[in-house]
Amino acid sequence: MKKRIIIIVFILLTAFILYGVLVKAVFHKEIEINSSIPVIHREISSLDKIARWFVPYSSVDTNTNKIIKQGSLEYTNASLQITKVVGFSAWYQVVENKRSENLLFEVMPDTGHYAKVRLSYKNTFWNEIFGTNEIINNAVKSLQNLKDYLADNKKMYGYEIEMISVTDTAFLFTSKVVANPAKKASFKNLFESLIKFAELKNLGYNGVRIFYTLPYGKDSIHLFTSIGITKPEDAPFTGDFTLKRMPYMGKLLKSYYQGNFGNVISALDAIAQFQSDNGMNSMAIPFVKLITEGIEFDDSQIIQANALYPVY
Repeated sequence: MKKRIIIIVFILLTAFILYGVLVKAVFHKEIEINSSIPVIHREISSLDKIARWFVPYSSVDTNTNKIIKQGSLEYTNASLQITKVVGFSAWYQVVENKRSENLLFEVMPDTGHYAKVRLSYKNTFWNEIFGTNEIINNAVKSLQNLKDYLADNKKMYGYEIEMISVTDTAFLFTSKVVANPAKKASFKNLFESLIKFAELKNLGYNGVRIFYTLPYGKDSIHLFTSIGITKPEDAPFTGDFTLKRMPYMGKLLKSYYQGNFGNVISALDAIAQFQSDNGMNSMAIPFVKLITEGIEFDDSQIIQANALYPVY
């Protein structure tokens, strides 16, 4: 009798182990993220976004070690493909060391500004308990990475972005459409003319120089330039030079920029995306406030500046 019990226990134990090792079940991991559903969905449904938070791609150099080729994110012996996107859900096929797994990331509403992201996958109970499936281990780590990534403006947008208050409220403004090759000389001329007019009218130029640009047709650019003034009461409201005001203690999104003068638009684009993602309304056009001294810059010149976006 005792021997029979031992045999039965052995058989049951063997069956349990085999079941745990061989049979797969669906498992879920969830995380709460302080971001909107559309923003999260954008991050889980685009390969170039996934590369910033999914392990192992998030830990390597974007430009040299990981590439997006023929709809696949690749890095040494690993690859990731988006096989399907439906609603706010994205399915991945992930390959590492010749092993393949299918993963599902779903974005679901939670409360207020928060959303839940659920990772679903098939795994054996053995692997789930002992963590022996590296693809799934990386996917679970990536879920936390996604939350950390979305909370880090520098990682997500490429720039540190903060909210500040308006301190410079009065500007002398002018603008002009010029051919692209005339951009450098025209910037200098516009700022020189603003400074000269401010001195002529005793408007109190305070050294603040701001600008914004927009493409105009195929081969031209629209330049918007302003200088800060401290005596706006004598500034004109019409003509080539006009007074522009900003509300004192109004709100500005700000990012610090250091790089080529010709690429400063990238900082403004990052702020515009941040503004859109966070449901903020704009009260005026964005602009760049120069920190580097001078009024004449080549596109290749390294400058320091603040990119600013008025919001409310």
